[in-house]
Amino acid sequence: MAPTGTDDHHAPVAPEKDPSPEHAAAHGDGTAETSRDQTGIKDIEEGSRAYRPGGFHPVYIGDVYASRYKILNKIGYGAYSTVWLVRDLSKPDDDEHKFRALKVLSAEAYSPDKPIFEREILTHLRDGDRRQLGYRYVCHLVDDFEHNGPNGTHVCLVFELMGETLRSFGAWFKESMIPYPVMRRFAIQLLLALDFAHEHNVIHTDIKPDNIFVKFRDPSLIESKYLASVPVPQQNKAEERYSPIPSRPLRYFYFNEEDSRRVVEFDIALGDWGVSSWITHHLTERIQPVALRAPEVLIGAPWDQSTDLWNLGALLLELYRAVRMFDGRVPPDGHYEVKQHIAEIVDLFGPFPKELLEKGNQEIVKDIFDEDGKPRGFQPLGRV
Repeated sequence: MAPTGTDDHHAPVAPEKDPSPEHAAAHGDGTAETSRDQTGIKDIEEGSRAYRPGGFHPVYIGDVYASRYKILNKIGYGAYSTVWLVRDLSKPDDDEHKFRALKVLSAEAYSPDKPIFEREILTHLRDGDRRQLGYRYVCHLVDDFEHNGPNGTHVCLVFELMGETLRSFGAWFKESMIPYPVMRRFAIQLLLALDFAHEHNVIHTDIKPDNIFVKFRDPSLIESKYLASVPVPQQNKAEERYSPIPSRPLRYFYFNEEDSRRVVEFDIALGDWGVSSWITHHLTERIQPVALRAPEVLIGAPWDQSTDLWNLGALLLELYRAVRMFDGRVPPDGHYEVKQHIAEIVDLFGPFPKELLEKGNQEIVKDIFDEDGKPRGFQPLGRV
């Protein structure tokens, strides 16, 4: 589908090219990428090396999981999972929820040396207070089960389908910028989602464009457009080594032309809770995308749910105007340095409070800060 729009900046227009992310998050927001592994074999997306004991599970079109979910096509992949469009065979043909997203985690994702809380947190959020406004802006777990395969036991998570992530959504608009009325709506919904999570003792810790999903506007397009026009990859179950197949994302098949003129009515959901933490029990102390890290995380101080709000605040500018608030890059090669990142924060918001510095890792604090709460040798950066 190639939605069209008017000259109104609020209407989506077809992008010049598909702005695929470096890798897709859950529910598929990427297109095929190719590389060559050390053996010279041409790989697709996650690469054939991911299919090893403890790694990814080989999934084939037509497979049925949990006696219920039939694999239709691959719609995404990530560092620890592949994501598939499935038909829920327990649903009648006229049920709009008959199609779901199945996320198959690597066998090692839940291994003793890599504990994560994703399934437990998703179950907790799904069973939370539905009366809270933020409940509807979380990408909820529909079902979960375990599947035994040649590479181990895999946790499988079933989700409601989403259209695309905000990593690519901006490309529907002129100059790749999400218009203000839409961005304002999304920002409110994200705040409501975080409020809901925090009220339920959960911290997301990884808020980035890849993890924010635009909801389906017209589920009928899955059958009438996607399945009717998107090619199904050919696979050979007799192959000695599993061959990954390219993702076929749902990006062009979740809203119609009428919806394209009412984009201010679109909704989002906060997803990918794979590295989320409990407020009272952290998965790790090193959290957040590097350029979006909160000050307390940068200096090794204790952190709580407020870090999600910093993360979101820094992200909004990037989503709205395609400009990063902070990046921490230094010349001549543009590599990242914590001191530069801190200098950018000080330049915009002023010195770090003494009370915060006292709580941080003192090796970091003494190495970077002067007695005024600024990086040693700090000079105003003159940024607008």
